[in-house]
Amino acid sequence: MSSNLEKFVNRNRSEFDTEHPSNDVWSKIEKTLPVKKQAKVFSLRDIYKFSAAAAVLCIVLTSVYFIYIRQQKTETASVEPKTNTAELKNISPEYVAQAKQMFNAIETRQEELKEATADNPALYKQFLDDLQLLDSTYNMLQRQAAQAANKDVIMKAMLQNLQLQAELLYRQLLITNDIKKQTKQNNELPNG
Repeated sequence: MSSNLEKFVNRNRSEFDTEHPSNDVWSKIEKTLPVKKQAKVFSLRDIYKFSAAAAVLCIVLTSVYFIYIRQQKTETASVEPKTNTAELKNISPEYVAQAKQMFNAIETRQEELKEATADNPALYKQFLDDLQLLDSTYNMLQRQAAQAANKDVIMKAMLQNLQLQAELLYRQLLITNDIKKQTKQNNELPNG
């Protein structure tokens, strides 16, 4: 049956092709099509401008990081000796002598530790991290002492903290000396 239909269409093709749609049909179809927007074209000059702006921003942010943020990290990484007189004013007179003695011991041991670990900065940084924990506790106690009614208990805790810092530094010096002895012995064994 389909072959009969094909034969009929082939014989009468010229009659079918005589009809054309009107021009109104095409105009209606064009109206329903979406309007094509003009694409933005970036020139090479625009791309260079954006790249330059991004590079400047990157340089500025990197500079800020190295100038301010890293500087603050290195400042907090080293624990400074606490021998300023402002801190001693907050301490009760009966504890001032003990506090001065602890401050001096801490300062001396910090200098010794810095010299002893000069060849091993990673070890020195680890020691400073341990010391910073005690130092932050001391600073917290100092802030509490300014607001507390019973300052005597906090002063004793502050002195105990200073004593712990001095002990920690002493033990760190012992560890550093043991490490140096061990490496010296290891270096001498193959030669001997």
